[in-house]
Amino acid sequence: MGKIKFLFFLLILGIFLYYFGKPNPMNSLKNDFSKILGNSSKNESEPWTREGRGDTLATDEGTDITEDIKGKIKEKVNEQIEEKKKSILDIFKSEVLGNKEDSKVSTDLDQYIPSSKTNKEIVRHSAFILSYQEEYELASWVLHRLVKEAAFGKAERSNEFLPDPLVESGSAVTQDYSRTGYDRGHLCPAGDFKHNKELEDETFYMSNMSPQLPDFNRGIWSDLENKVRSWVKKRSELIIVTGPILKKGLPTIGRMNKISVPEKFYKIIYDPAKEEAIAFLIPNEGSIELVKSFTISIDELEAMTGIDFFAKLPDSLEQKIEVNNNVDDWY
Repeated sequence: MGKIKFLFFLLILGIFLYYFGKPNPMNSLKNDFSKILGNSSKNESEPWTREGRGDTLATDEGTDITEDIKGKIKEKVNEQIEEKKKSILDIFKSEVLGNKEDSKVSTDLDQYIPSSKTNKEIVRHSAFILSYQEEYELASWVLHRLVKEAAFGKAERSNEFLPDPLVESGSAVTQDYSRTGYDRGHLCPAGDFKHNKELEDETFYMSNMSPQLPDFNRGIWSDLENKVRSWVKKRSELIIVTGPILKKGLPTIGRMNKISVPEKFYKIIYDPAKEEAIAFLIPNEGSIELVKSFTISIDELEAMTGIDFFAKLPDSLEQKIEVNNNVDDWY
């Protein structure tokens, strides 16, 4: 019953907003409903206003409006009303029922949210979910889904770095990285959403950034991201958790915020269809080594971070993917 009341409220609100900007809102409303109901008993001497021109009045007196023109006017009014109905319905679906595409990210990804005592501020975007650590001005983990379509996407990179409005404690800002020698390194890669511009733009929130040396960010770390995208072409869908190794005493950068500079970064890739996982731990520095040489078991990462990465999976499955370093499943 509550949803019906809310829908009725949205309907009334939409009608109000539609007619509020008209010069004679009540007359416009009455005339539109008369046309919809086929009521032609409108007072012919009543003045009307040209849409968008409140300073220009005219009357129908002495004007011969053909049935064809009347039909076109009625058709135009009906089109506008239908557009408003669709707009209100979209709001209703989003606020009451929930948009299925957007909710799929938060709902389906919930089963993969890592468990940790430091999960004090969970931030949910359509592209990813993260745990923000105010103490370090960094996310301790970022969770996202990589789909096959991303490997063939063509969306242009925005490079518009923005503070995250959903971080209640306030995220770092792009100026914190100015003249520090560090890149604003993505945790959830922009390249994993090249099939969807809106989702790709979200990856430029500063909550998804971490200080990375250029040789690392544009070298071995980029190689790893590209390798993962090559895997999704055959595996269709991957669940990915990425983050820095955070600990007390790390050096910091930033003028407005003190951002810790991690010594190492990890990335965990899980294939839910094949129930296979692989993890990497790479120092924040340039490297000429192969990506494959940085694999590590998930159990080892959990010991370093204090994070239980797949706590909601069945115990038997969790043990299967976390204990062993299953490199041969991927290479």
